[in-house]
Amino acid sequence: MSLPAGAVPGRPFGQVSKASMQSWFARLFSFFVLLVVANLLAPPASAHPHVYIDMKTAFHFDDQGRLESLRITWIFDEFYSAFAVDGATWTGSTYDEKFLSALAEENLKNLAEWNYFTEVTSRGVAIETGKATDGISTWDDETGRLSLTFSLPLKEAHTATPEAPVNVRIFDPSYYISIDYLPDAPVSLAGGSPEGCAAAINVPEVEQVWTNLPESAFTDPNSSLGANFASTVTLTCKSGKS
Repeated sequence: MSLPAGAVPGRPFGQVSKASMQSWFARLFSFFVLLVVANLLAPPASAHPHVYIDMKTAFHFDDQGRLESLRITWIFDEFYSAFAVDGATWTGSTYDEKFLSALAEENLKNLAEWNYFTEVTSRGVAIETGKATDGISTWDDETGRLSLTFSLPLKEAHTATPEAPVNVRIFDPSYYISIDYLPDAPVSLAGGSPEGCAAAINVPEVEQVWTNLPESAFTDPNSSLGANFASTVTLTCKSGKS
């Protein structure tokens, strides 16, 4: 992945002048990406969130009651939101539709390298996901926050059972980006979900995580620090459609 002109690998994004980020797409998601890259190149002990995302996730099923995709919504913090839309045309109620559409497309293009920060497993075995689709960027003028919503399909539909539930974690490995579920309706089951399905969230206590982190989390450059803070959504279905 190439860095924007003027960016220096290994330096925090705060040291990159805004003037060097003036190409249209570079100013959009590259800010988001650079935070990750900078932290991956820095000692793990220095990692802490610089971007904050509120999230909600919807589970979608096929006609056989198998999980087939996730519909994920991220609501970015006010600082990143203002940066991302800087220079966009204001229409009186929102920003230019073409701008927002291109922004969503570019964001998903860059996120693909990190599998959209999404991990899907069952019994400890990874469930492969495909390419994100139907990306939409929206602006909430009341809150001054930008949202990105996209669908992430499983490569093969998967049945969640009590014996083999499906676990979903969405996190930035570097922990430069903090991704947390909204307190209200964070997870939902889309219409047509099988009878007896339920999704439960396990949210780690941040202070306790910091206290109990192993030394390797700070000394191992390959440490996935963000995984320790990731909430886990567990999907279980007692019965499915035939």
